[in-house]
Amino acid sequence: MSVFPVVLFRLLPMLFLTKIYLCMETDFCEPVRLDRENFPSHDKLNKDLVVYRINAFNQELYLNLLPDSGFLAPGGTFQYDTISSSAFLGGDFRRCFYSGDINADRNSYAALSLCGGVRGAFSYNGMEYLIERRSTNTVPGIISDDAEKTHIIRRRRHLHAPNSTSRCGVTSSLNQGVVESLEKYKHVKRHTRNLTETLLKSMSRSKRFASIPRYVEVLVVADESMAKFHGDDLKHYLLTLMSVTAKLYKHPSILNAISIVVVKLMVINEAEKGPKVSSNAALTLRNFCTWQKKLNKINDKHPEYWDTAILFTKQDLCGATTCDTLGMADVGTMCDPKRSCSVIEDDGLPSAFTTAHELGHVFSMPHDSVKACEEVFGKLKDNHMMSPTLIQIDHNTPWSVCSAAIITDFLDAGHGDCLLDQPQKLLALPADPPGVSYSLSRQCELAFGSGSKPCPYMQACSKLWCTGKAKGQLVCQTRHFPWADGTSCGSNKLCYRGICTDKQNTTKNKVSDVDGHWGRWGPYGPCSRTCGGGVQLAKRDCNNPVPENGGKYCQGLRVKYRSCNLEPCKDSGKSFREEQCEAFNGISLNTNRLSPSVVWVPKYSGVSVKDRCKLVCRASGTGYFYVLAQKVVDGTPCSPDTSALCVQGTCIKAGCDGKLSSNMKFDKCGVCDGDSQNCKKVSGMFTKPMNGYNFVVTLPVGAANVDVRQRGYRGLVNDDNYLAVKNIHGKYLLNGNFVVSAVEKDIIVKGSLLRYSGTGTSVETLQASRPLKESLTVELLSVGKMTPPRVRYFYYLNVGNKEGKNSVLEDSNKVELKKPAYQMPSYKWVAADWNKCSVTCGNGVQNRLIQCLDSDGETATHCDGTQKPNAIRVCEYSHKRCLLPLQCYMLRYSYRLPRKGQGVLKQPNNTDHVKLQNVMLWH
Repeated sequence: MSVFPVVLFRLLPMLFLTKIYLCMETDFCEPVRLDRENFPSHDKLNKDLVVYRINAFNQELYLNLLPDSGFLAPGGTFQYDTISSSAFLGGDFRRCFYSGDINADRNSYAALSLCGGVRGAFSYNGMEYLIERRSTNTVPGIISDDAEKTHIIRRRRHLHAPNSTSRCGVTSSLNQGVVESLEKYKHVKRHTRNLTETLLKSMSRSKRFASIPRYVEVLVVADESMAKFHGDDLKHYLLTLMSVTAKLYKHPSILNAISIVVVKLMVINEAEKGPKVSSNAALTLRNFCTWQKKLNKINDKHPEYWDTAILFTKQDLCGATTCDTLGMADVGTMCDPKRSCSVIEDDGLPSAFTTAHELGHVFSMPHDSVKACEEVFGKLKDNHMMSPTLIQIDHNTPWSVCSAAIITDFLDAGHGDCLLDQPQKLLALPADPPGVSYSLSRQCELAFGSGSKPCPYMQACSKLWCTGKAKGQLVCQTRHFPWADGTSCGSNKLCYRGICTDKQNTTKNKVSDVDGHWGRWGPYGPCSRTCGGGVQLAKRDCNNPVPENGGKYCQGLRVKYRSCNLEPCKDSGKSFREEQCEAFNGISLNTNRLSPSVVWVPKYSGVSVKDRCKLVCRASGTGYFYVLAQKVVDGTPCSPDTSALCVQGTCIKAGCDGKLSSNMKFDKCGVCDGDSQNCKKVSGMFTKPMNGYNFVVTLPVGAANVDVRQRGYRGLVNDDNYLAVKNIHGKYLLNGNFVVSAVEKDIIVKGSLLRYSGTGTSVETLQASRPLKESLTVELLSVGKMTPPRVRYFYYLNVGNKEGKNSVLEDSNKVELKKPAYQMPSYKWVAADWNKCSVTCGNGVQNRLIQCLDSDGETATHCDGTQKPNAIRVCEYSHKRCLLPLQCYMLRYSYRLPRKGQGVLKQPNNTDHVKLQNVMLWH
């Protein structure tokens, strides 16, 4: 994250160098802890309830607090350097931290430490407050009467500071996958009273379709500069920051159940024992990521394994162009042990918000200012956590709808699976607002260095203005953050959400969390396909009620699905996935590897299980393949040899009848729900070849579960015998013209798929699970030393009567009917308008409804299939460039085989390049 803008002005003669938009309110108070006996019917109160009364800003505030150490792992450790022995954080620190509400206001929150005074942050009545003692020289873990001594409390209003610069080192670009994930939210109404609720109703889950608790196990590291600056208070200070961060991730506006848990806290007292820290923020991040990876445990189940690591430093961090950087992280790296980390420049208690912001990037959230967010949700306000410059936070909705949508898709795509295990160790975090523990003077020192003091004549709470020097003159400076919640701002006043608030609205009710519960299921949406088996989705919201005061977010399914339009499509000789690939024909992706007339075909072999629902297509006649779309259309089969269907990018169980959750299966000869009784197994062997191509077997139409194997002589990988395939026209589809494929290959014939293993194995295989729609001939190519082959094959064929029992009537049942005169009907294809393009930048897909209608306008099936208009086409926004994935290739070899008596000639063939990785660029 990049730095908070710093505004300076001179104390004398008060010459403003930058316009002041906000001033701060400051007050002093003495928090008073109220005994349980002060309340009537106190026996009904929670025995752990702690209530503080604070008089500040001409109001009386009652802080209703309960112990809250949930963000600390049960056996979390504290460690100095990397070679010191770890010591478990005991109950002393665990009992420091509390959270709750203010004056029983459900929209308020408090995250405070009660050790060494009251310090931390809280929010109330539209204001943010920071509170801390004037002096923090106390013994950690001790809650005493010292908490009732004079505190500084600050508050700020929720106003905006225009013309501020970015403080986050992460660029605002989005990769194509994130852009596509936002497309489905485009119909969300922008100008609605409750945009978050509207978003919930529009969400479609892309993997688990469920709200699942996630636990982010965190390593917190402080470098030497932090140890020197904070001294003995460092541990408590860091845990206070993490307490506020954890509270922000508990807010229901994030639409997910996320718990931030500190499993280990490490202090580096000697710089050489930690990661190399410099002013270069990107380099520091790289060094820290590498360093923490070496220390992490291998097993995710280990008590001290962390999912992400955070480094705090006092080093002034610089981005690519300025030194206004306060933090930096790699986008979308959660659960990546090598890259799931972030670096935070400590600038006082507001660093808690910086930490939450950078963790948002690790969760793949972009800045709210990116164009993709604006195009989908409209222009977002700059008072959310992922604003590029954190001036103030809307504590009623700290997370924008764009952030909630993207983190949801990120988690549902399986990128957050390491967060599913509940931590065995928890380190307790402070429950008190920061202002309870840190005085106004200390907040200035934390933000601007030793010797900095609060500036006079400033509005209390709204902004923290502190003294400093510029060009040898005394100036006032601000980072546009308010005083810490809980900071005293006057007699009987304290800061709360940037406002100097009176201690009033006395509450005698206990603090209570409100857990969220599901609302009613909404109606099913439109079907994704017009025939062939589509998918409909229905959603429900966590709004009955919405969780409050840190209550649990709803758990369980939030999206359900069902099949629709199951009637078969007219056979076009192509699979639905083929049609989607063909929509990109003629698009060469701006690479000189492909011709402008490129033809795209589906790729199945070599595609990992988790990528089966991406549109992976290969340029026909080459070995180059690309992910042309992050998700295929819902209802697309995951692969030709499975009945499972893709739903929102995830492979979901389905029956052979095309119905989701169906248990129907194909029998051995490819009959859906058949019993294999009419299946005949055909098998054979071939062992005596002649030089050249030798006939092995003809695979007839309808042959299913085909398995052809050629075992290498004495286990040799290349024994000069190779399988070949040609179609009914004599054209070779595999290993023709004495050129064989060294790598695995897909053979697609009229929608049927044969998988070929390639020659680089001792057992060469050719397999197909579904019935063939065209007869094929299998041959064996023998060359070189003519070693004896061993070819075995088998397949299943349905030999049962395909006609129904009543298909033929006996003569006695025939009735002579007078045929009325009628006009021969005509049939034609009718095309609807094209739907919207699937992307907002680069190349996408449009589809439209194509129907066969008769002369009466009724649906028919007799149209000429060769004249059917295209149902899918490519659309592009060439003026909008997207961040495309890097393509990494490795050259493989094909073999050009000589005639008898010659050796085997290996030559590189550009058509046999194999893609190894698909790496996204993040900044």
